[in-house]
Amino acid sequence: MLGTLVCATVAAACSCAPRSPGEALREADGAVVGRLVKVVPHGHLRAVYRYRVLHVYKGGDAIRAGRMLNVQSARRAAACALPRRTGHRYGIFLSRGHGRWFGGICGVVQPARMRHAAESRPRVYRRASGSPACAG
Repeated sequence: MLGTLVCATVAAACSCAPRSPGEALREADGAVVGRLVKVVPHGHLRAVYRYRVLHVYKGGDAIRAGRMLNVQSARRAAACALPRRTGHRYGIFLSRGHGRWFGGICGVVQPARMRHAAESRPRVYRRASGSPACAG
């Protein structure tokens, strides 16, 4: 009986696969640093997290600095919800689906780590001949 109780507790906990901020940036549909303004419950299990966008590192075609960004996430930490501390700045890697942005605790980093990941990734530029090349 005790073993079943321990397993049930562990199964309810959030678990994140280890990955570097650089990997997360490459895999994300969007990446921002934002200040959490409000958390709005949306049903029993979900919430909408409203951020004032401070910096956009990926997804700039759909996200603008200075604007509000709604991110869908779980409501509870055990379900990998986003942090709920309003007024705090977060670096967030986002996925996009059905016209909405989604995030979770596994995609949250300190703003300085987000900036470093963006500055460290290879940049693609065009040579005078028009052929693409990578620069580190």
